[in-house]
Amino acid sequence: MKLNSLGRFRRRRKLRKILMVLCALLVGFMIAAESRFAFMRIGDIRLEPANILPQYAVWGVITPDQERFWPSFWLAKSDYVRLLEAYYPVDVGLELRGWGKFHLNVTPLIPIYKVYWGGKFWYLSAEGKLWLSSLPENKILAEHIAEGLPVLTWGADRATPIDISQVEGNIHESSLPIPLIKSWYRMTKELGWDKYVKFIQAGVKEGTPVVRVIFYTAGNENGAQLLLPNEADRWAETGLAVKKLYGGISNLPPDVFIDGTYKGKILIRNLIEDKNGEIKTKAQEAKEKTKTKKP
Repeated sequence: MKLNSLGRFRRRRKLRKILMVLCALLVGFMIAAESRFAFMRIGDIRLEPANILPQYAVWGVITPDQERFWPSFWLAKSDYVRLLEAYYPVDVGLELRGWGKFHLNVTPLIPIYKVYWGGKFWYLSAEGKLWLSSLPENKILAEHIAEGLPVLTWGADRATPIDISQVEGNIHESSLPIPLIKSWYRMTKELGWDKYVKFIQAGVKEGTPVVRVIFYTAGNENGAQLLLPNEADRWAETGLAVKKLYGGISNLPPDVFIDGTYKGKILIRNLIEDKNGEIKTKAQEAKEKTKTKKP
């Protein structure tokens, strides 16, 4: 029994050695063939739409080893896609379409809002991606409505929308609450304010998130202001009070400030701008109780 076991062990070891030699020969043959015929190199990356990205972007992030051995490029495709999406306002999909041939499908992001934050203007997509509106790569964007909508100002007292420690490239994953922001814009339209709104400012008052809506004046300057709750479904009460007092949002005096964050009442102040551009309030305050129900 011991002799038989020893014999089987020796035969297996010999077989393993033969297999290792054959594998080494095969690898050597493939390396030699590759250096001569380049049959393992990336054959083609077809871009769709054509010329939407520069060729140096398509090929520049591929390592020499990946270019010589296309399976390694295919295995690292998630890193390749991530790099392209970090520097260009696009969604990218990579597909294998044959031996060493790839199809790169590129879809430009669609800005839904223009955001002012950190002293700069940004575009915000429905997926929550944030990038500078002045980015040269924005030339690949299709027509969008963001420039025609009121600018969203994200206050410094609100949560920082970008994790600075994770910043890479030009396109950032933001933490901006897209459904909540959409509800603000939707409510300005439902209340008939959208044609008159210049800015929608997200800020904080006494530790509570609030929204300030700033309207245009006839000279395209900042005009009347409404301070509203963070929840858009609570804006109708202030809207009804404005309609009762002024006959509609278009009749608001340009220097009026209305605070609608209180329950059951609104606070009205006149805004005076001094020589230094600071906003002050007159001593006069009028409190109006809103006894009517929301429409």
